[in-house]
Amino acid sequence: MRAWRASLRSAVAAAFVTGCLVAQDVSAELEKPVNPRSDLPCPSPDLYSPLRPDPPGTPTLVGIAVWFQDISHLSDVDQTLSTDVYVMLRWQDKRLVDPARGEGAADCPPPDGGLWIPAIELENLRSRQQFYNARFMVNSRGVITNLRRSLVQTANALNFRDFPFDRHRWKFSLWPVFSRADEIVFRPLVIGRNENLSIQGWRVEQPEATATIAERPPRVGAYARFDVYLGLVRDWQYYMWKLGLPLTLIVLMAYGVYYIPSSAVAQQIALGMTSMLTLIAYMLALSSSLPKISYLTKADKFFVGSAVLVFLGLVKAILSAVLGQRGNTRPAERADRLGRLVYPLGMILSFAIAFLL
Repeated sequence: MRAWRASLRSAVAAAFVTGCLVAQDVSAELEKPVNPRSDLPCPSPDLYSPLRPDPPGTPTLVGIAVWFQDISHLSDVDQTLSTDVYVMLRWQDKRLVDPARGEGAADCPPPDGGLWIPAIELENLRSRQQFYNARFMVNSRGVITNLRRSLVQTANALNFRDFPFDRHRWKFSLWPVFSRADEIVFRPLVIGRNENLSIQGWRVEQPEATATIAERPPRVGAYARFDVYLGLVRDWQYYMWKLGLPLTLIVLMAYGVYYIPSSAVAQQIALGMTSMLTLIAYMLALSSSLPKISYLTKADKFFVGSAVLVFLGLVKAILSAVLGQRGNTRPAERADRLGRLVYPLGMILSFAIAFLL
């Protein structure tokens, strides 16, 4: 097993070096702008070939450009992201060189199974809807451009421990379906996004991309890998106004238990129970917006601390009722005086433990 892993790492390193050498020769052609023209002739059908354009031992360099036209929705519960994205693949096929095209690129329909197109798949794909039929462009130097626009839904495992102050780095990973690194290597081209996105509740950062060569278990060998990273920062102000502020007011409402006279036991119990039930309702509302995770988020810790404070106030009211029936109200009065001092400190401690520690 160790020998197999060592040989695999050697293959990865060799493929990476080979890919770098290929990139130096072809990358300049792939980075040139595309000038599509409908009046240019498409290649003759006898020039198409389903075989890879480069000889064995020389990987084909495939440039990838990704442009996020829109990012519409991130589902916390399903941990999926819906995006409207353009993906452009570019590679050179010298069999289709034609100087007659000048500086333009012919816009052509792909022949059925007659043109080699790199088969690439997206990892963690949940659904995909393509907007139009496939077409490709080819210029005078044989550089082929294959542009597709798709509505894509992908999944990533997210960490919600810092919720609602969490931020995530969403990863889109592209792999060749069949070809290993000795046949296909990747190179990033243009990576960007539209400035006007329809997603709400998140701030989207500029995407980044890396092209590497890596193992792909359970497959054997080294494969090209293209990763696009998209930073997502949650807009925490929504939760502050819709959950944080009402929760704070509920906890302050329960604080009134310590100011109601010991003789008004029924009012103390009613206030404590109302605060506790309202707090539980807010906790259920928050839990429905996140998946069933086994750890506590920052918001959960604040809810738990608040629930403990409210529950202690309810317990104090019940003890006041029991002691009042016995005619001994002094312990309840001392608990009131102590609670007026300790309760605000408990709120501050709960907030610090949840959001600062």
